Amino acid sequence: MGKIEAALAVAVLLLSSCTQKEHGAKSAKAEDNHKTVYIRTWAATKSEFPPDIPLPSQEANVPENAVPWAGTVSHHLLAGTVIDAWFKRLSQTNPAIDTFFVISPSHYGLSTQTWSLADCTWDCGEEGIVKTNSTVEKALSQKLGVSYDNQVFPCEHGVNSLIPYIAHYYPNATVCVVALFGEPPLNQANAQKLSDVLSPYFDAKGKSHNFLLISTDFAHHGDYEGTVFKDTRTRRFFENPSDSTWIFCGCDNRPGIYALSRFLTERSRSAVLYHTNSYELSNEDENDITSYFFSLFWDSEQ
Repeated sequence: MGKIEAALAVAVLLLSSCTQKEHGAKSAKAEDNHKTVYIRTWAATKSEFPPDIPLPSQEANVPENAVPWAGTVSHHLLAGTVIDAWFKRLSQTNPAIDTFFVISPSHYGLSTQTWSLADCTWDCGEEGIVKTNSTVEKALSQKLGVSYDNQVFPCEHGVNSLIPYIAHYYPNATVCVVALFGEPPLNQANAQKLSDVLSPYFDAKGKSHNFLLISTDFAHHGDYEGTVFKDTRTRRFFENPSDSTWIFCGCDNRPGIYALSRFLTERSRSAVLYHTNSYELSNEDENDITSYFFSLFWDSEQ
């Protein structure tokens, strides 16, 4: 069994376990869904670890005076070495992040709302505990007009794969999570509503201490040539980030990319720190490749 197949098998087992434990959460009343959801991440259960894979060559960097306020990062632990390097660089350039706004695909069909939110506490083992910014998460849910969707998050690797890295590099930070259907075609009205609700947190002042973390993987299920073709198109957004070039991104979190693009200005810049794919990292499954762009966005002074 290849590494990607093994990872999928683990995800299926986790999904089965989670759905059994959620004892009818889908039918729970809205008022019951405001309970805190306790989640043990892979760092606490020690049931899965990122493989020890050499770090790919770094493609670009951010200027020393840049303060990143957004970025894209993979949620596949196959790329754990790169996830760690990305968070390390982020912590060096913007150590003052108070709250991570994590926008993730909802992978397993558990969402009962257009936007799934919840008040979670994540156990990251030796790295400690990460908590939801409960005040902001509640405000987001109210403005979006949804109740909490607790059953989504115990199994959601789009969030849970990344939380231990936040615990390690930002031990005092809180998190707000939103999981949604991320595949095309984009529902632009819903994506715009999410952007409008997030916008107060990403004005000039908010960008100094909030971070928009777009949990996403890019080209899926192709061979090497097809993956290169799709990624070449995606690069058009990173090379010229704007509210019109987001459309070139081929990924599993289109609403997240759309929301990010709404907060770009003429001064916004981006850098792809690392670009790789599942075949390059594992040397397996050459006809079922997922690609990864690890990027950061900031606003230049001029």
